[in-house]
Amino acid sequence: MTHPTAEAIAPGPKSRLRDRLLPRTLDHAREIPYYRELWAGLDGRDLAGLPVIGKAGPAGGAAAVRHPGLAPAVLLHSSGTTGTPFVRYRSQEEIAAFGELLQRLSDGARQRLGDERPIVHFTTISKRHHGSVLNVVAVDRTVTLSLMNDRDLAKAVALLGRPEFFPGLKDPVVQFSGSPDDLVILAHALAGAGLNETLAPRTVTAVADYLSELQRAFLAEVFPTARVVERYTMSEVAGGATRCPNCRLLHFDAHVRPEVVSLDDDRPLTEGVGRMVFTELYPFSQYQPLVRYDTGDLVEAVPGGADSCEPGELSAAMVGRRAQTPLVPHRGRTVPVFRPIPLREALESLPAVARAPMYGGMRVYDSIHGSAPLCRPRFVPGTPGRLELTVVTAFAPHLYPDHTETVRKDLTAAVLAACPELAELVRDGAVELALDLTGDHGAAEPFAVRGY
Repeated sequence: MTHPTAEAIAPGPKSRLRDRLLPRTLDHAREIPYYRELWAGLDGRDLAGLPVIGKAGPAGGAAAVRHPGLAPAVLLHSSGTTGTPFVRYRSQEEIAAFGELLQRLSDGARQRLGDERPIVHFTTISKRHHGSVLNVVAVDRTVTLSLMNDRDLAKAVALLGRPEFFPGLKDPVVQFSGSPDDLVILAHALAGAGLNETLAPRTVTAVADYLSELQRAFLAEVFPTARVVERYTMSEVAGGATRCPNCRLLHFDAHVRPEVVSLDDDRPLTEGVGRMVFTELYPFSQYQPLVRYDTGDLVEAVPGGADSCEPGELSAAMVGRRAQTPLVPHRGRTVPVFRPIPLREALESLPAVARAPMYGGMRVYDSIHGSAPLCRPRFVPGTPGRLELTVVTAFAPHLYPDHTETVRKDLTAAVLAACPELAELVRDGAVELALDLTGDHGAAEPFAVRGY
């Protein structure tokens, strides 16, 4: 993926707000014994000079952060998809501050749209769900739809077919949110019941995993009135980013400070692939504030030039989970062997490999992502290294040798085009790419790139 290089440009409004909030954030963090010890001897006003922390370290990691002057009011759980699970707490003070922020955003959106109708937000929960979030969504009603089994799905469809969701609540605005596969399973069921256009949701928001282009297209087709939104969030951080429908980059929330840091050390990058790091800003995180928290994700930093969607702001393209991405030294730098998210898009670009059109055959209770292509990557270090991709096709390759070679050639080209570092490694003879096409559905799991 290539992005325009930004010329020198003044910081954007979100960056200016973060700069105003950061000093108070760092002062508040220094009141916590964990940070006082961790930052001993360092300039606590220089964010880039502070160590990056994760779930499991240093000195106990994020789970060891506790403000002595505040009391926890809400207990959350981080599921451990980016590492060690840990319990996350929120104080009443930060819940109130965060709730006020969301209410202002909600009120502003209603004024811009000129629509004062009540909002009913339906969110899904299933075996694909992981972690928990702070439920302070500024809407009138929130309903959780269980999708644990086929009976739950039938009950959800019956509920959504009722003339009134709540007594006396007339003509509400409907919103949906959930993991991508939950949303497409629900969309398929609602379309089958003839309810997709009756409900006419205003927004459909994907959370907890990457929303592929095929999934996005499916949701847009089933819900033509809806704005399909993709959120990049995690249960342990109060804030994240929204993927822009125009440039397809992540634009970060104003109440968190994003950084992309080097794969080799903790230096911030203005462009290139690195680790996604967040600082939660005061007053939106107070009891257990995370300062320079490594999310466990890899992204490509993209500076905001004058012609970008957000001039003067850092944006990013998702690359994938660090734990699922092998890294190698090459030409004096550390690079990913492949990019998991673009690799999934490359797999889904071929009808012989894509499984997203098969939503009607997906099991509701799958604990893994039923619509992802079946692919098992395996990297064997060496000189050269070897990247082996076992890919399940919709046909038996041994019965169609000519077609198999055509698919292999097309898939190789798509993978190399999607993963520039891999293309360079192959071109330089540092890595060999080997594709094993098979019709055996037990040979590989669904290639979920972020959600479990």
